[in-house]
Amino acid sequence: MIIKKNDISFFQTKRQITHNVLSNVSEGAQKRMETIRFDYLNTFLTVARTRSFSVAAKELKISQGTVSHHIAALEAYFDAELFKRTSNSVDVTEAGITLKETVEKILQETQNAKAKISSAKQDLYGTISIAASTIPEEHIIPSLTAGFQNRYPHVKFKIKAEDSLNSLNSLQTNNVDFAAVGTIQGYEEKFDYIQVGQENLVLIVPCHHVLSKKEAVTLIEILKYPFIDREETSGTRKEIERLLKNNKLSLEQLKGTLALGSTESIVTAVSEGRGISIISSIAAKKANAAGLVKIVKIKEAKTTRKLYIVRPKRPLVKISEAFWEFCKGYKFKNEVISCPAE
Repeated sequence: MIIKKNDISFFQTKRQITHNVLSNVSEGAQKRMETIRFDYLNTFLTVARTRSFSVAAKELKISQGTVSHHIAALEAYFDAELFKRTSNSVDVTEAGITLKETVEKILQETQNAKAKISSAKQDLYGTISIAASTIPEEHIIPSLTAGFQNRYPHVKFKIKAEDSLNSLNSLQTNNVDFAAVGTIQGYEEKFDYIQVGQENLVLIVPCHHVLSKKEAVTLIEILKYPFIDREETSGTRKEIERLLKNNKLSLEQLKGTLALGSTESIVTAVSEGRGISIISSIAAKKANAAGLVKIVKIKEAKTTRKLYIVRPKRPLVKISEAFWEFCKGYKFKNEVISCPAE
């Protein structure tokens, strides 16, 4: 694997970092080094999986320097090189493979123990963390969590807004308990998942756009106008790519003017006349009801996109297992709520 220039800085400074860890710390710090920290092990597994210090830093949302420090500290602790570094690759060494197998077992057993301890408790207390992409986060999670809290009022939720791929990466690195996403492509074998909603793609245009009076348009017609897109890791964008590909078209044929990070920002841009866009029918319905945009059906968009709640395959703590069971019976209702007329 080709690595980025920033990764090379780790190779060049590794010996100095290790020396600092071993020699330039106080007696108290040396004593702390005798205890392995879970976050160091998680960093190690992420680097081993991604084969890149910079990619691992991005996934873990820490600096590359912190990743380098974690790995150097582990190498000093085990007195072994965990990664073989050259100018163009990062590979796990034999010692690294041994550590990886052991660490995966340790972390798995720790999670299992946490789940068993939690299941012994009679009442449900605690916080459930969910990484959610735009559509689930804005339109499904509020009603889903409210329903669960009506049953278990002492449970709290912490929602982390990310795109689909980053949400799944957060779940994979154990930074959250669940992910709520619009795509699981490439992760089908890694997680368990259930469908909690569905949508289809529609075109939204400014209220006075030339296409606003049409009931439906073709993809070829859409290619004629300035287009506002989502960022590359968006689940909606991936569905748009699939729709175009199935009709022998590509994103490059769209007249892209800008890419935005959320559906809400796209609705705003379209309502201001910056261009047209393809978004979730769930979000479009509410924006249309608010008088911000007009909805036009896409003739080729005949299939629906499923929305999922995703969890690790391992046992979860009691409140998370209860939430998972609750999700199995949840049915999303795409209702537009408006204030009553005075």
